[in-house]
Amino acid sequence: MRSGQRKHRRHSGAHDTGIRLGGGTGRLFRSELRHRTGQVAGAALACALTAAGAGACALLLLGAGLTVRPPGSPAAEADEGVRQLLSMLLSLLLMCAVLVIGSTVSLWTGQRLGQFAVLRALGVTAGRTRLMVALDVARLAVLSAAAGSALAMVPLAYAGRGLLVAQQLLPAGTGLPGPALTALTGLGVCLATAAVAVLAALLSVLAAGRGAPVGLLKTSGPPPVRSRARLVTGLVMVALLVLPLLVVMALPGFPATVRAAMAPGVALMVVPTLAVLAPWLVPALTRPVCTALRVVDRRVGRIAAAGLRAAPARTTAMAVPVLLAVGVAGALLGAGTTVDRAVRDQTGAGLLADAMVTAGPGTRLPASPGRHPGVTAVPLLAAKVTTPPGAYDSKPGPVRAWGVDGPALARVVDLGVTRGSISALRPGTFAAAAELADEHHWALGSSVRLKLPDGTARPVRLTAIYERGLAFPRLMIPRATALAHTKAPYADRIALSGSPDAWPAAPGQKVLPRAAYVADFARNPADNLGIRLTVAVICGYSLLAAANTGALAQRDRAAQRAHLRALGLGRFQMLRCVLYEALGAGAVGLALAAAVALSCLIPLSATLGTGVLPSFDAPWILGVLATATLAITLPAAATARPFAAMHRHFARRSV
Repeated sequence: MRSGQRKHRRHSGAHDTGIRLGGGTGRLFRSELRHRTGQVAGAALACALTAAGAGACALLLLGAGLTVRPPGSPAAEADEGVRQLLSMLLSLLLMCAVLVIGSTVSLWTGQRLGQFAVLRALGVTAGRTRLMVALDVARLAVLSAAAGSALAMVPLAYAGRGLLVAQQLLPAGTGLPGPALTALTGLGVCLATAAVAVLAALLSVLAAGRGAPVGLLKTSGPPPVRSRARLVTGLVMVALLVLPLLVVMALPGFPATVRAAMAPGVALMVVPTLAVLAPWLVPALTRPVCTALRVVDRRVGRIAAAGLRAAPARTTAMAVPVLLAVGVAGALLGAGTTVDRAVRDQTGAGLLADAMVTAGPGTRLPASPGRHPGVTAVPLLAAKVTTPPGAYDSKPGPVRAWGVDGPALARVVDLGVTRGSISALRPGTFAAAAELADEHHWALGSSVRLKLPDGTARPVRLTAIYERGLAFPRLMIPRATALAHTKAPYADRIALSGSPDAWPAAPGQKVLPRAAYVADFARNPADNLGIRLTVAVICGYSLLAAANTGALAQRDRAAQRAHLRALGLGRFQMLRCVLYEALGAGAVGLALAAAVALSCLIPLSATLGTGVLPSFDAPWILGVLATATLAITLPAAATARPFAAMHRHFARRSV
């Protein structure tokens, strides 16, 4: 009977406590915001940035979709390209948000284990504890997303529209949705961000209700990052992801274009592999950094070096975001710059025309420009031709081609023909770049069944093979064939021989002299913009994680700073110690990032024939380095409060 009464009182007390806590979860959340601002700031900023960026992308997508374009028109094609770019950016934003929000919420939840232990000891069930954590994450995400969408969504959308118009990727007449649709978009973005945050924090939510109260009270810190399972995972990634790509790049039997395409893939595989193996690589790289710190500053540098060596897990946590940001930026931007240099070199060597006429967004060049005194125009017709399946592509897509008159093309463009003659190009024949011919094992005179722009498949004979297929289209078909098999033929470029001023430039046309055309020539602007947006998103979220990790690392070292101040370390010496340790961890991440970039760019540069030393996008790389330096130093210094009085440091030991 007594046991039944005790059991009834126990269940009744738990129920009463749960009722009281159910009405006070909002107070607990507000208390967290007041007393643990640093812990929740990273997750709140990530939610706000995600909502603003995703909302701006959604508004631009809606604006491009609401504008009615004639089917098949240049404006419709431009809108489709912009939609693909924005969809890629939106998915990238959400993926990065899941990683960063998940990590920051995990750190925040890990520091609340003492609270959960007390609540569990008071009778709160595991399910109610998990619900409380999920509600806290949802509240934080909704409030942050609402602030981000209200303050920055519309300005970012207008800025993105201006950028797309300036890059000639979007017609100037494209607008944005009205106020009602904009408000609905903001509401949807807030709800979606909250859902993403809760899903990203799912492991932390489940961990909050797992275990007994005594076990939660015994938990004093995060689990060690150096485990046998992690080592095995890293080695498997090396064997299955990195080594096959390196073998493909090293084998001479593969075409140059295939090996060049593998270079960014190597970087994207090496970065997460090094991140997984970082606990074993960081200690080895920490030694030279510690030696440098001791040489630079004998007293304070020795203390900072001891901190780096004594806490390899903390050093790894600060170095990995720098590795991700700088490594991805160096590899992707360097690959684009190296390819652009190779394209520019081939263009400068192969272009014989005095000027080139190009079309702006929403306009097309005429297929038959006519005769004009003082200048000779050679139209290079745009075409899409599909080749048969090759050794490396079982389902080939359309290949960019030019429809040209062979003798006229030879006067304005030198394709670097190695076999055959471009002047022999006539109906029933075609010319191909050497990489494409090697991929399909074509020889001079081979009969190939090509699918022409209107879908007609006809056998044609290979009459010329050229080597400058990186700067110019990889296929050349006769002009008469392109005109006969294209519904609305137009020129991709118009090459001019003579005085460029004699060309009557119509609205939307741009006439560039040869030197200016070669200097400004680059790959597809959408590809360049897509790479830069990808780098900006990955670097932004990675450095946000670096700032949050650095701040939390200094918060956990309040007791050590108090003892250092008690032993006589001055305020400026404390500041130098904090900065040395943060910069030392950043230097370790920078060394790993340099290994990533060089492993990608040196083989790429050698494959493209631009020399052993690769090219780098210096402004962007310097900008990422400066931002990374600020991200790892300012939050750490602000959290450490090196100029506070000594008794303040001892008072903060229990915070």
